[in-house]
Amino acid sequence: MTVALPVWTLPFVLALLGLALAVGRFTAVAAAAAAASTVAAVVYAGVVSLRPPTGPAPVANMLALLPGHLLLLLGLGGLARPDALALLWSVLPLGSAVYDWASRRRPFTGRTSILAGLYAILWLTVFFLLERFIAERKGLSGHAEAVMAVAFCAIGVVFVVTGMLRHRRAVKE
Repeated sequence: MTVALPVWTLPFVLALLGLALAVGRFTAVAAAAAAASTVAAVVYAGVVSLRPPTGPAPVANMLALLPGHLLLLLGLGGLARPDALALLWSVLPLGSAVYDWASRRRPFTGRTSILAGLYAILWLTVFFLLERFIAERKGLSGHAEAVMAVAFCAIGVVFVVTGMLRHRRAVKE
């Protein structure tokens, strides 16, 4: 059985967390929430990867997405006021660990739609961050910012819808 997040990758995940918190413009509360959430998920992933498998492996595993979650946190840190989004982001690592724990205890059939929803959330966040990054760096406001936001929204929605369709049609183990 393949481990979702091997033990040897966990130090790199923590280093990425440190980089995101060092570079980002987070307040102490937002940084503490992000750190606590990530450390809890890393500890859970370490415990799970060291224990022998007791049952069937989950069809899909969100713990493997933890490095990608941290890259989103790194992107959020570049915004002018990232704290509210960072606090919301801190649900992702904990949610990934809880999802993994629940799917290991008793497999359930809703996994595919949950992962498709997570796919949509992550990619829409990436498009939002790109739009905000460009708008802040270029100093756009008013009509120009609205046009760019609509363009990013349209492209992002098309990208996410096609990706979700592809994800739903993919054959799972």
